[in-house]
Amino acid sequence: MTEARSGNDKTQVRKHTRPMKKIPKKYQASVVIVKGHAEGMEYLITKEYTVLGRDKEADIALNDPHVSRQHAAIEYRDGTYSLKDLESTNGTRMSGTLIKQANLRHEDKFSIGDTTLQFVLEDTGKSQTYEIG
Repeated sequence: MTEARSGNDKTQVRKHTRPMKKIPKKYQASVVIVKGHAEGMEYLITKEYTVLGRDKEADIALNDPHVSRQHAAIEYRDGTYSLKDLESTNGTRMSGTLIKQANLRHEDKFSIGDTTLQFVLEDTGKSQTYEIG
């Protein structure tokens, strides 16, 4: 883990080293911004570990001053998608409750900073949404 300092801000950059199972090609996961800057924008989840944050190098960069540089991550592991808070300053919420980690299902909504996102999971082989977990 490396650290970078800018004023009073202390950011930790974490490297994900655990081997992951590949996301099956028949699944297409994404998040859609339902409230906040870029409302309506959809971002595909193509990696087993996807970082959401304010940092321009985050996999999904959000323009929200209340979002940490590396705020949360969506991880695919053992057939399940989960949302993890990366020790952010303002926390990650699902259904209004602060979470450290929670499984994600199709249409789950979560908030980071002032941005609300919705998780979407589709079975592309059948052209319909599909819930796992």
